[in-house]
Amino acid sequence: MLHVGRVRRRDCQGMTRRELLQVGSCSALGLGLTHLLDTSMASEIRPAKAKSVLLLWLWGGPSHHETWDPKPNAPLKIRGCYRPISTAVSGTQISELLPMSAARADKFTIVRSMAHEMKDHNQAGTVSLTGSKNGSRASGAIPLPGRVRPSMGSLVSYLARDRRTDWPAFTTIGRSCNVSGADLRGQTAGVLGAGHDPFRLAGYNFESGVPIPEALKPLGTIGTARLDDRRQLLRDVDAWQRQAELSGAVDRYSELRRRAFGLLTASGTRSALNVDEESDELRDRYGRTIFGQNCILGRRLVESGVPFVQINWSGNAEDEQQGGDGGWDLHYRLFERMQDRYCPVFDRAFAALLDDLQDRGLLDSTLVLAMGEFGRSPQISQIGGREHWPFGYSLVVAGGGTPGGMVVGASTFDGGYPASRPNHPVDLVATVLELMGLDRTALFERDAAVLGSAIPELV
Repeated sequence: MLHVGRVRRRDCQGMTRRELLQVGSCSALGLGLTHLLDTSMASEIRPAKAKSVLLLWLWGGPSHHETWDPKPNAPLKIRGCYRPISTAVSGTQISELLPMSAARADKFTIVRSMAHEMKDHNQAGTVSLTGSKNGSRASGAIPLPGRVRPSMGSLVSYLARDRRTDWPAFTTIGRSCNVSGADLRGQTAGVLGAGHDPFRLAGYNFESGVPIPEALKPLGTIGTARLDDRRQLLRDVDAWQRQAELSGAVDRYSELRRRAFGLLTASGTRSALNVDEESDELRDRYGRTIFGQNCILGRRLVESGVPFVQINWSGNAEDEQQGGDGGWDLHYRLFERMQDRYCPVFDRAFAALLDDLQDRGLLDSTLVLAMGEFGRSPQISQIGGREHWPFGYSLVVAGGGTPGGMVVGASTFDGGYPASRPNHPVDLVATVLELMGLDRTALFERDAAVLGSAIPELV
């Protein structure tokens, strides 16, 4: 029997994608993998349900016990001090710390059976954002073998590169992620080229709102007319460029050039950053917090047509008392801080975002993901926290053609492991690409293949 990866779909000839991958990799057969995939799997590409993705990246690892998967029947040392509450979906309960989300449970699906094996923040983050542990590195350690795969947003940017927008297709709001002084690997495009790296916005701050990036500031006396003249000059050398199309460097330069001109000349580019245009009532609904206001910014970018927007809860996985900037890594005083800050801030912003997207007719076409790199341990530590736990955790998916009002999979009695329907982060990446109607077979040629299976309940 042929086995490669976790791709399990069958084409009309009865051959699994897994088998096709292995056959295609056997050079002795003289078969071209790309040809096999193109001819045998074209029928699997479905029409797009989602036009945009809005990823709420909860860096640090939020506890699923105190959010999406409470365990009221477990011993106190596992269940903690909070009780579950009913939601808008009969039979589904979540933590009492998320009452506003509970009232909107019919709008989202909880996946309670996510799992992987990386306990370090940076390694877990790499797996969660790329679907692969290749090249991931724990703080101060030697990287794992293999090349780091492109970030989920970069995959969308590359595969949706024909869907032109004024903004770069992959935009990140907030600081680049790190922990213990080490950058999280897997936040960029890697082999797909710099043209598909995230365009980074600093995000909201209480002093000046959303700062205008340097790339969008006026260039002295150079107006739009002169930029158009320079664009025409560049068109004049396209004949030379076409002779070098096979050069990856030229491809990357061309994409960066297009993005720069689009950002500088688009009439609505800077307007999208002006959160102050929103009503006070709406801004209050999201919460007057950095995360809440960044969620408004994310919605404005989606409204402007950006295919993939990632909102980073923090830049450092650790909380302030451990030297970070407010990440979800709550090894101690977890319960009081989840109650006083983390859950109320998230709950208000998440509920407002779902309502706002729905009111504007955007929820059906916008896939919202709320997730961290892992969850927290079943056992409560002696210092009142929970430890890193990738072996079983939860995430939430809303909109973008997903059904809502569902729970996918289940965890064991203590929330430690999947009890049914286990899903790996690579399956979530595959789900995103399928919901967006993107053909991931094109990634094989760039050594960026996504060997996962879309989660059936979501597509």
